[in-house]
Amino acid sequence: MILISGKILHVEKTKARELAVNVLAPFMTAKITQMINKTGFYSLSFDASNKGHKKMFPFVINYFTVEGGIERSVIEVIELVNETADYIVASLREVLQMNNINIQNMTSIGADNTNVNYGRNHSVFSLLKSDVPNLMKGNCFSHVLNNAVKTSHTHLMIDVESILSKLYGHFSSSTKRVESLKEYFDFVEQDHLLLLKHISIRWLSLYPSIERLLKVLDPLSAYFLDLGDRDEFPCPPTISIFFTSTEAKCTMYFLHNVLFDLQKKSLELQRYYISIVDLRRIITSLLTKLNDRLKQNFFGYQTKVLLNSLANAQREKLNKSFVDYVSSIIKYIEKYYDEQSELAELTAVFGICDIDEIKFCQIEKCVAFLKLEVDHDKLFDEMNILQSTFKEVNSYRESLSHQIQKYIGDRTHGSNRDIINDQYNESEDERDLFHKSAIESHENENRIRSDQLWGYLLSKSTTFCSEMTKILAYVYSIPCSNAFAEGVFSHMKHSWTPSRNLMSTETIAAELKIRLNSKMKCEDFYSFAQSQPELIKCAHSKQKYSHIKKRVLTIANRE
Repeated sequence: MILISGKILHVEKTKARELAVNVLAPFMTAKITQMINKTGFYSLSFDASNKGHKKMFPFVINYFTVEGGIERSVIEVIELVNETADYIVASLREVLQMNNINIQNMTSIGADNTNVNYGRNHSVFSLLKSDVPNLMKGNCFSHVLNNAVKTSHTHLMIDVESILSKLYGHFSSSTKRVESLKEYFDFVEQDHLLLLKHISIRWLSLYPSIERLLKVLDPLSAYFLDLGDRDEFPCPPTISIFFTSTEAKCTMYFLHNVLFDLQKKSLELQRYYISIVDLRRIITSLLTKLNDRLKQNFFGYQTKVLLNSLANAQREKLNKSFVDYVSSIIKYIEKYYDEQSELAELTAVFGICDIDEIKFCQIEKCVAFLKLEVDHDKLFDEMNILQSTFKEVNSYRESLSHQIQKYIGDRTHGSNRDIINDQYNESEDERDLFHKSAIESHENENRIRSDQLWGYLLSKSTTFCSEMTKILAYVYSIPCSNAFAEGVFSHMKHSWTPSRNLMSTETIAAELKIRLNSKMKCEDFYSFAQSQPELIKCAHSKQKYSHIKKRVLTIANRE
């Protein structure tokens, strides 16, 4: 059933599937392919996850457009039997080939930092680099921060992660225990809050779990300490020690402070519009903050108070564990950042929103590092034109941020504001993490995205700036997080529900491409579709559709 202009249209299940698989999804993919071939450069990101017995691989393409800045689109979703470097690369090549995308224009590969993806000898990256010599790594730095916390946790005297898992497990399977706990909340006149589950493969989920635990610490500790040995559910010794230990409480406050810094940067890295031009700013600011904590030996006021309440020997031992923990995190982050520090520092110039302050020599250094073939004389002229255009539009009565928002909105039919301007519409996780004042919120609304600023200046320029467009397309295609590719699985979960578990991989892939690649509202797309005669003809045809969906047939799947 479809609702269009107030009228309900009934479509048979088979017809609806054919429209999705053979009409809408190929049509949107073709539009994306046209934009990629127009801009030239792109990067590819992928991830893997199990859906029952199936191993699903979404391939996401990252690119820059003058009309919208950074774009991320699902180019294909396939099922792959063997998760080896050879099979992944074979599938990737076929995805590009069937969509007529030149592999030589690929700038980087974005994926989780595993040996299969980035191993030195035989990996997805090494195999592709033999075809594309200038290919770069698109390391997921959100994953780097997550692993930094995981590997450093052994330096702590208290295993907070294990305790959190036991606390959650104690209540997750027993309604009776939850009801007993509620009585303690009522006694202290506090609203009942559920403990948050810590996800073992996502160590930064420790922060919200610890924050929730600290909020309910008094009623929770009273509940466990009141459990006697003779009760039906006696208090486990490890939990009893945890709630009576000053060291444990101090460690929780320490983690609450340090993990806040890491969680904040991780969420920033996961934003839709973040690219390699932002990496230097994000990582160096985090490292500076962590190093400052070490130099000044300050891990939060409450941590300091609890440390001072301990005996000298205990205090020194616990404080040393905190120092080792932070030092280990810094070392781990620097290990990965050093590999891309030169690229991050040279491309950071494009993240500067004061375009008139950029020096041409900075652009030349970046071009030389990227080994791009450009006309330097033409590039110099184009840079001067864009800087003059920037000064002109900046002198208008209307603020530059409003000009850009209007420009982007006009070219995207005012749709998907949460994606186009998600700098202003932060995720629920970010809203929960940061309690911003009205002044800070107003400043965010007027903040300018550098990718959209460059796109706006290119559109306002009286001369077509081909060389600058080429450089911007290359730079902004390189991601520094694999968040969008991982986010495809969240949409897949909502599409592939238990009641729809018989849907084929092909149908799910089509639905995901329609859902994630469309930048229009339903009513806008209806108007747009009426202006596309080929699309309408294909949808109306009772014969086999003209948009024949080509699927990826890898060697693995043939076997």
